[in-house]
Amino acid sequence: MQEAQWWYANGRQSSGPVDLAGLRKLQQDGTVTARTLLWCEGMPSWRPLAELDPVPTPIEVVPAPDIDAAPVVEGIAPSVGDPSDPYRAPATAPDTTAAAGLEGELALYASVVGGNFPIYRQRWRLDQGIATGTGTWHWPAFLLGLVWMMYRRMYRLAAMWAGLLLLISVVETLLDVPDGLSLVITFALSITTGIFGNSWYLAHCQRLIAQARTVAGGDDARLRSELTARGGTSVVATLIAIVIAVVLSTVGAALAG
Repeated sequence: MQEAQWWYANGRQSSGPVDLAGLRKLQQDGTVTARTLLWCEGMPSWRPLAELDPVPTPIEVVPAPDIDAAPVVEGIAPSVGDPSDPYRAPATAPDTTAAAGLEGELALYASVVGGNFPIYRQRWRLDQGIATGTGTWHWPAFLLGLVWMMYRRMYRLAAMWAGLLLLISVVETLLDVPDGLSLVITFALSITTGIFGNSWYLAHCQRLIAQARTVAGGDDARLRSELTARGGTSVVATLIAIVIAVVLSTVGAALAG
């Protein structure tokens, strides 16, 4: 019987395949840890090494570094492999949805988030039995702010944020705030979105799940369909956000002049 061949997550790519002996050596080298995602043919989705212990031959599970120690940047989805994870190795299963191979609450979150769900799965600590974005950093929210909110279809939050930005511009003009202080305020607002971006998006997804449950009742298929329709991302909304950002900048310049 041929020994199982394993693929393992290596940064934002998949590496392998390696046999069990090679996997143990990678673990000894520190390349593979308890939280490293693994996949072999026949598995419905990628899973952390800690969840696969014991495997055919026991592998000592070593503690992994804190996943929040470094920022995780939303990457480009790979082109092949298991659709339930960003580290896609060649797989025989057909490409379906982000919720493939998932059950329960994880499947609901995956349906509403879409392709980048594995990233938010880590940020929200869903595999630890909790759902919280506290203490994590969100680079797209920090760098793009309003544009990111619209891209993630958080229209209510985006409207409130746009109103806040406009109000701050008016107040700064009325009070004749120096340019240096205005720059500090702008940077502080960006830091705020970076700190709370994951928590805001989690709350948005939880709200969509509650709304979809009300509509779908006990129909699981309809529930996932509703979440897919309500969640995900929007290119059109992103373009609208860019226009709004330009308008706000124009208004701010006009008020300053």
